[in-house]
Amino acid sequence: MDWIDNLLRVLGFAWLGGLLAIVGLAFAVLTYLWTRRRTKFTYVHLGEHLLGSTSDKLPPAIAVQYNGISIPRLTKTVIIIWNDGENTISRSDIVNKDPLRLQVGKDGHILSASILKTSRDVIDFKLDDAESPNEALLTFDFLDAKDGAVIEVLHTSTERKPRLLGTLKGLPQGFQSLGQFKRPNQRMAKNRAVSKILAFILSPIALAAAGFSLGLFGPHPDFLAVTPRVDSSASALLGVVSGFVATWAASSWASRRRYPKSLYLDALE
Repeated sequence: MDWIDNLLRVLGFAWLGGLLAIVGLAFAVLTYLWTRRRTKFTYVHLGEHLLGSTSDKLPPAIAVQYNGISIPRLTKTVIIIWNDGENTISRSDIVNKDPLRLQVGKDGHILSASILKTSRDVIDFKLDDAESPNEALLTFDFLDAKDGAVIEVLHTSTERKPRLLGTLKGLPQGFQSLGQFKRPNQRMAKNRAVSKILAFILSPIALAAAGFSLGLFGPHPDFLAVTPRVDSSASALLGVVSGFVATWAASSWASRRRYPKSLYLDALE
């Protein structure tokens, strides 16, 4: 049968060495990822001004109070903190002289700080008052890999970006900020099922599979009926498919949610 001959020609043994090299490299990378042991503390944030702006206070004709105290502006900052390594982080790892704390801009005061969600209740994640009015202390019993918390802070600072301060044993490089996370498009969120189907159909890997199938089983005009060299055709096919897969993987990695699934919150989606 013609399609069997086409399949055998494309799937010749000439490209087997390249495929084995790719499989070996993938196995080496996966082995490293499974066996590595890191201590890593990471956070992302989302900030917005509820009242007032970055540079200006509220107009004099407008008076806003929080618990009977007049405030110049109201800013909300949400920060997601988690253990992004493989080693467990314990309460004893927090250095007493430099405790773990959340800080907003020096021009503001923290009005309230609350925990919206934790990965697990057993980690005993808590917030306490700090000596400085623009800081809040963070404590926990322990954090296994991907354990963490979602914290909401209402404050009066012009800065929406928080800072995570303190010293943890075994973490001399400090904490890693992945910047501001973005909420997904609301329209896409309402049609999530449809968007997933369209994203799969238009994904490079699906297009590559469709093109491969068309090349094997589709019509072949007479002017294209040329028998190519097995080596060159197989190498070209492997290069095209690898390019599509690499593009898809890079796109998926760049658009992923950066914090653990255990800390997803409907209010942030």
